[in-house]
Amino acid sequence: MFRSIFPFRLTQWLGPLLVAALLAAIGAIVIVTSGIVDLSAAKPHPELWARFLHYTFTRSTAFHADEQPPADLDTPVRVAAGAGYYGQVCARCHGGPGFGQNPVVLSMHPKPQYLVNDLPVAKFTAPELFRIVKAGVKYSAMPSWPADRRDDEIWQLVAFLRAMPTMSPATFQNLALVSHAQPNATAPFVDPPTLAPYALRNDKEPPLIANSYKTPVFGFSGLALSGDVTATCARCHGANGAGGGAFPNLTLQSRNYLARTLTAYAAGRRRSGFMQMVATELSPSQIDALAGYYSSLPRRSTEAAPANGAAGDMATGQKLALIGLPSAGLGACAGCHGVTRAADKAYPLIEGQAQWYIANQLRVFRAGGRGGIEGDRPNDPMVAIAKKLNDAEISSVAAYYAAQPPALVQSFAAVEQKK
Repeated sequence: MFRSIFPFRLTQWLGPLLVAALLAAIGAIVIVTSGIVDLSAAKPHPELWARFLHYTFTRSTAFHADEQPPADLDTPVRVAAGAGYYGQVCARCHGGPGFGQNPVVLSMHPKPQYLVNDLPVAKFTAPELFRIVKAGVKYSAMPSWPADRRDDEIWQLVAFLRAMPTMSPATFQNLALVSHAQPNATAPFVDPPTLAPYALRNDKEPPLIANSYKTPVFGFSGLALSGDVTATCARCHGANGAGGGAFPNLTLQSRNYLARTLTAYAAGRRRSGFMQMVATELSPSQIDALAGYYSSLPRRSTEAAPANGAAGDMATGQKLALIGLPSAGLGACAGCHGVTRAADKAYPLIEGQAQWYIANQLRVFRAGGRGGIEGDRPNDPMVAIAKKLNDAEISSVAAYYAAQPPALVQSFAAVEQKK
């Protein structure tokens, strides 16, 4: 029967092949269990093995890269948002304009690529970069994105990666190292630094174009624990706390709301790859101090009111905010986001908040990816509300609230004194 299916010449080789495979498996087990395999990071991968792993990675990335980028991918607001995260996290491995790579990083195998060079980024499409950032890469120390269902944040980092190779050191410092909203803020270096070569035990390993053995480099010091905590916050939210673009205005919220939000980020109940990275470094006393600091700042609008019709219809936005959309079963936004109820029930105040931020948060709610102070709730009203709004309505209500001056609302101090 067996020989009727397989030719005789094939069957006569099956026995020896099975024996050889069994011996090879036993040999591999003996070698691995003996401990003679050297997995130290002091030695690079053999060249052929390294090429095989990299080829496998590129093919896997291309196969799984099926996400379509947003239409506004390369806009300044997304680039600025991605810069804040890159400067706080990614630059420590991949460097940045005006900075080389840390010697600790360059002692890894495989080494993280120096992304300031155009080649490492340019050879990947936007969907492929999205895949790499979101999923990470096995056997390379490249982590996956720390928060699920926050594709909006990943696209922001992709936008920055695409812009960085042509970015000047001064622009990089303003965007990634200090607040993009405070161009005159003190930067780590007064002038764009001049990179100088430095020596390292393994600095002659090819391919040199993929790495940068130059100083100054990024370090690994934790600003939240050992430095000025507000300096970390100011990178994205500005020195005055008013944020802008993709970053929320912190001066609008109560101390209680800010403290609960930071605690929720640290616990992962509210999802954000940006904020969880910062919040997990904070002690409870630091969270309380930050909440007190930002809630004590003068409340101000994030940005000037947009022109009517430029990014949303004001009349539609006002109707949604004050009346709602009865035909869709939606009540007025002001029913929950009025200042008194915001303070009492931990609903955020959104008058004067950044328009892009409001619209993006509504879209994240609609996709079910935001989470909240109490975590995911099956009956979270904002998820149901956002699902009933189309893009035009989201833009309109965001434009309306961004145009409202928070100065017309009574102070949180007065509200909280009444409790």
